[in-house]
Amino acid sequence: MLNSLLSWRPETWIDYLLLYIAPGIFMGAYLLVKGFQDRPSDFAKGLMKVMGKEITLVDQLKECGVYCFALVCVLIGWPGFLIWFIKDKKDEVARQEWQAQPDFECAPEYLIAKVDPVDAEITSYVSDPLSKVPAVPFGHLNKAWGNFLSNMLDEEDELWSFHIPKGSKTGKYQRECKSEIRGFAKVQDGKILAEFITEGN
Repeated sequence: MLNSLLSWRPETWIDYLLLYIAPGIFMGAYLLVKGFQDRPSDFAKGLMKVMGKEITLVDQLKECGVYCFALVCVLIGWPGFLIWFIKDKKDEVARQEWQAQPDFECAPEYLIAKVDPVDAEITSYVSDPLSKVPAVPFGHLNKAWGNFLSNMLDEEDELWSFHIPKGSKTGKYQRECKSEIRGFAKVQDGKILAEFITEGN
């Protein structure tokens, strides 16, 4: 039987039609299964019933008609649906990667210069005559600074100072900066991995 299938060649227009719609059949079956899995659960149906939005027989017939129409469209235009499906999957991966990115205020264009942690502490040493601020680097932020440095364990980690001017767009959501923001960033291969804000925000 396998040999006969492998040796089969289309001869009539019906054979060519079947050969064309074969991928559409598989795609339609996949979409039907996915649609069946995504249908409302019993809990959702019960909730809709309580809200007075119970699914009627007419609604079910309409839904069946929509599925039949969609199946015909897939069988005829499956190449277009295949392109859309691949593009949608790529877009979904890109969206997930974007969502997974940390939302830092700093961006590579705001980096100023590479600095030594010791020099950064010396220039940020707080001396308050009223002793309201601890006499340590970065004052009340000293503990946060220590935590920030403790994560710079890789030899390739670099400490950079940054300055974000007022009115600039910051973060992956491109928020407008209401005031100047200054601080330090952990950078590796030009990519920002962490930030420590000392002013603004």
